[in-house]
Amino acid sequence: LPTYPFNHHHYWLDTTPTTPATTTQSPTDAWRYRVTWKALTEESTPASSPSGHWLLVTPPTPEGRTLGDRAAGALARQGATVERLVVDPVAVGRDGLAARLGERWDGVLSLLGADERPLPRHPALNRAVMGTTLLAQAALDAGCEARIWAVTREAVAVSPSEVPRDAGAQLWGLGRGIALEHPSLWGGLIDLPAVPDERAWARAVRRLVPHGEDQIAVRASGAYGRRLLPAPPAASRRTCTPSGTVLVTGGTGALGGHLARRLARGGTGHLVLTSRRGPDAPGAGELAGELASLGAKVTVAACDMADREAVRALLDEHRPTAVFHTAGTPHSAEFTALDETTTAGVYGGKVLGARHLDELTRELGIGLDAFVLFSSGAAVWGSGGQTAYGAANAALDALAERRRAAGLPATSVAWGLWGGGGMGEGDGEEFLSRRGLGVMPPEDALEALDRALDREDTTVVVADVDWERFAPAFTAFRPSALISRLVSDGGEAGGQDAPDGTLFAAGFAAAGPLERQEMLLGLVRRHVAAVLGHPGTADIGPDRAFKELGFSSVTAVELAGRLGRECGRKLPPTLVFDHPTAAAVAEHLAELLTPPAGPAAGPREEEARAALARVPLERLREAGLLDALLRLAADESGATTPRTSAASGAPRGREEPDGRGEPDGSGHRESPDAAGGSDALDDLDGDALVRLALGEPGE
Repeated sequence: LPTYPFNHHHYWLDTTPTTPATTTQSPTDAWRYRVTWKALTEESTPASSPSGHWLLVTPPTPEGRTLGDRAAGALARQGATVERLVVDPVAVGRDGLAARLGERWDGVLSLLGADERPLPRHPALNRAVMGTTLLAQAALDAGCEARIWAVTREAVAVSPSEVPRDAGAQLWGLGRGIALEHPSLWGGLIDLPAVPDERAWARAVRRLVPHGEDQIAVRASGAYGRRLLPAPPAASRRTCTPSGTVLVTGGTGALGGHLARRLARGGTGHLVLTSRRGPDAPGAGELAGELASLGAKVTVAACDMADREAVRALLDEHRPTAVFHTAGTPHSAEFTALDETTTAGVYGGKVLGARHLDELTRELGIGLDAFVLFSSGAAVWGSGGQTAYGAANAALDALAERRRAAGLPATSVAWGLWGGGGMGEGDGEEFLSRRGLGVMPPEDALEALDRALDREDTTVVVADVDWERFAPAFTAFRPSALISRLVSDGGEAGGQDAPDGTLFAAGFAAAGPLERQEMLLGLVRRHVAAVLGHPGTADIGPDRAFKELGFSSVTAVELAGRLGRECGRKLPPTLVFDHPTAAAVAEHLAELLTPPAGPAAGPREEEARAALARVPLERLREAGLLDALLRLAADESGATTPRTSAASGAPRGREEPDGRGEPDGSGHRESPDAAGGSDALDDLDGDALVRLALGEPGE
């Protein structure tokens, strides 16, 4: 049952009849996912304990010191030596922090998540997020090889009665992004109760060694691992359209425009669309005209959602019955490039806007039928290059849970990729599709939104994901228990076994050494060109670095899979990083595909060879051994080939790479006639005969 009071009023316009649903009625049902928590058994606890030299980083607050004392004691009881660093990274700065991280540590445990104070210059940001950002950046700058584990308290809701704290939830969104960009740096996230006791600390500390879980919640009942699972399908198929005045922030953008059209078609009476530029935004006039033609009253207003007083004036004037917060611009930047200014820019309209809408609608006494937040999958599983964006969207998910706990309507949808002008469009579409992230048509995405509202979901993920393709790229450099229940065993990362691979293997086996080298290099260059979207191999030089060509973890996994299937070998996803040029990969494949050489000749074999070489040919014939040697040579080397080569000194046809004669016109290979072969044998010396008998080629 919901943890908020039941509201018995029905505010939706039923534009289509309600019909029973099954999981096959709509393809969008397969796009629905939810976050859940799996109880971790004691058997899953790592056998080893954290040991060695650990750095414990705590904020300079009374609470930070108390937590630090508990954490240090728990680490020491597990056998680790602990050095404490009490620091405010925001005050010290990245360079100052890097100077303190020069030693070699076996692990870093950060309690910076306990400092939730906002930054003076950027109130949307808090020290938990920025402090952890600076700590991780400084560790990279200092060349610190130890993994960083971040501890939070009440940042996640394991049970329906729990309410996530804002700063901690953002830190979890941040950590998921760092894990993807810098997998060897990031240890993981551990969430504790508000006041963790000694047992909770012991459970947490025992998980600080690699064991497959990196998103863990510790509660009085045990430890839990975060999982993503399919969400239940909707029970009905109706279009949910709020009546009255509906506010759509970011309403003149691509997503907001698609939403506004659907609302207008569904019968919403008044649409208030906001953006920073309002009526001057590109396409705003055309959109307003289109919506008016659908029967809706339209107001396009300029409003910076990060400006609290501007939001207050907007709400006071229009007093909406429903709010859809789509404002926010996806931001892509390497984690190491983030600073306060860029992070605050990502947070502004998205996080502050949502916060202002929540607080001011309450303050102004505006009763809402719906409060819908457009979040992102970057908050759920992370996204390389969008670390700050993931943290910002995690704040929206947490806000929805806090509103529901307070008995207020709220739904946060973590979207995958939208088409129709969304971030799935353009040059990145093919790249993302190869990764397994499908672009959702806007009408289908909005149908999924209807399902979420109809089910009164608090948080839900809506994304078109091919997990068998997504999982290998996602886990190429770091395993993830988060998606472990969404993929089959064959979908795990680590390369793929080729279904066949025999065709290439046969050609490779038949080729000579030089031809093999050319075959492999050509194969690698062709697949590199295909993976990177090049029309040909002209730009794929044998010694040109893959990094220079623009390889990423996604394309690296794809190339390993392609070559593995072609060659019939299981290749690791790190292939292009272990062998950074086409020539290096070709050389590696040659080592894998070339059969090992036979055992070296022993003393007895060498003695036999020497003895045969000293015996005259006539004596072998008289002793009846010549025919036996010839039969042995035929059995060992394919009957005709050595006889042709050795007896005549040269093949009748061009020598093929496999040593067989060239086919004649009938498709059969030539072989010497018996008489010609017998006459030629008389001309052989002892060494040649030995080579013939042992199946070795002539000189």
